[in-house]
Amino acid sequence: MLDVRKLVLLREVEARGSIAAAAQALNYTRSAVSQQLSALEAETGTALLDRGSKSAGLTAAGRLLVEHTERIMSQLESAESELHARDGRVTGELRVGVPLHEGPALLVPALNRLRELHPELRVTLHGVLPAESRGSVRLGRLDAVLATHYPQVPEPRVPGLHEAPVAGDRIRLAIAPGHPLAGDAPRPLADFADLPWLLDPSSGLGKLALHACADTGFVPDVVSDIGDMQAVLSLVSMGWGVALVPDLAPDRPGHPVTRIPLEGTELTRRITLVVRKGALASPPVAALLPVVREAADELAQAVTAPHLG
Repeated sequence: MLDVRKLVLLREVEARGSIAAAAQALNYTRSAVSQQLSALEAETGTALLDRGSKSAGLTAAGRLLVEHTERIMSQLESAESELHARDGRVTGELRVGVPLHEGPALLVPALNRLRELHPELRVTLHGVLPAESRGSVRLGRLDAVLATHYPQVPEPRVPGLHEAPVAGDRIRLAIAPGHPLAGDAPRPLADFADLPWLLDPSSGLGKLALHACADTGFVPDVVSDIGDMQAVLSLVSMGWGVALVPDLAPDRPGHPVTRIPLEGTELTRRITLVVRKGALASPPVAALLPVVREAADELAQAVTAPHLG
């Protein structure tokens, strides 16, 4: 019978891209990981790693084994979750990833409510970059994370995860209130082609902005690649440029902006709570989703009401 611990090492190498990175993440030596993987290859009777490449890519057999490992780990975690759920108590620790830009506005009220409802549960918060959020849950460093998805920007699927819908919002263009183009009426994106833009090209929202501008027929003049949404809104308020902003991203106090609906361009965002499939039955995760959805509904009412006519 294959050793599950060796299978987990193989999955780490696949996720990290190299033996050295996997060893560092697991606090092992590189030689220890390499020896364990060599033993796994001996047990399976086939090569699992392409040792000729610097990134230690997996062979077809290695990728197949990782697919099975995902299912095995999910089943083991499901069994553990169901056992913990038998007594009806919500205890233990819940590690929640908080996106650095706008996650606190939604997650912190929800987690405060969760702690009030279940005082025996220890909740810890961990800052996470959007590009790393799903992988952190998959590999067990986090139990849940708030993630965003833009339907117009394709993303690769991350195995072993369940994404529970939390909220959805539209995306409008933010501009300084005193600008000649500011107003409530919808405008085509092309009206803003000659203005400076604020966008982070590495983020999902930045990629969406570039995609939308390209579809409209222009390349935006990017004068700031700051990704923090509150900083972006401050810069917009001061007339530094324009930016695409989701409705649930609240204005920064003291820095008002005008949000203009886009004519002929329907841009949206979906917010999900990402957990491992095997953890769905665990009491902490099962208790988390309802309070996050409730907080999202309250935030939507508080944030969008001032902007919607």
